Amino acid sequence: MYDLLSLVKRHTLAFLRDKTAVFFSFLSVIILLGLYFLFIGRQYTSDLPETINEGTKTFLSVSVIMGGVLVINTVSLALGVMGNIITDLQYKKLDAFLVTPVKRYKIILSYYITSIMVTSILTLSMWVLTILYVGIVGGHWYSLLTIVKVSGLIVFFTFISASLMIFLTTILKSVNAFGALSGVLGTLIGFMSGIYMPLFVLGKSMAYVASVVPFTHMTILLKQILLKEPYALLPDGVADQISLFYGTNEVGLFGQSVPMIWLMIISLVISATLLYLAYRNMSKKMAK
Repeated sequence: MYDLLSLVKRHTLAFLRDKTAVFFSFLSVIILLGLYFLFIGRQYTSDLPETINEGTKTFLSVSVIMGGVLVINTVSLALGVMGNIITDLQYKKLDAFLVTPVKRYKIILSYYITSIMVTSILTLSMWVLTILYVGIVGGHWYSLLTIVKVSGLIVFFTFISASLMIFLTTILKSVNAFGALSGVLGTLIGFMSGIYMPLFVLGKSMAYVASVVPFTHMTILLKQILLKEPYALLPDGVADQISLFYGTNEVGLFGQSVPMIWLMIISLVISATLLYLAYRNMSKKMAK
């Protein structure tokens, strides 16, 4: 156990010391927040009845914004931490680990644990800042149940995101390829999952594609929880009118209705499968 913890500590410090890697891990989130607060965010409240006060509008807009931001954060941060794998492979740093008594599976597991730990902590920190911002600026506070639910989902979503990111990382062969993936992945997922704009705007075909992407359902589920309390503050019927635009309507799979719980179970199974495949890929690379 000591050797595993030591490796996790080593990977964590290596990531945090690289300020450039940390910055680019947050780049997709920074761009998304900038778009929301400068342009997109106004669209979510511009057509609401004038009787709704500014505090409630802030509660609504921040909830819908963070429903997407927190999901993107689990992706971009998990991928950023996984950059350690590419660096260690390309510069032969793993050779030093392989001549020690540390078992190979522990070396691979240490990268995965580091990604989950760092991503969860930083994303939960962003969630805490969201709670404080809504409470102080908007005058509304999320209930304890909502805070607990969202916090649990963040950890669960991090497991899913980290599994996909470690699989993608283990099939890359260079730091340059990793940099290219990091630059486009967050933006691509943002569009495909209906985070940058509602899915109905992209058309029926794109909605079908989005329905097979786990991050789409992760975003919808998170928005449903975050917007439950703001919706309750609206006049009768308003929540039903804006739910499609706010992205809280479930999309199922290829237009077919599938309960959200089953979609999450499917995502979990896929994540476990990708984690196993990542282990096999990493083992082959370490054996060379």
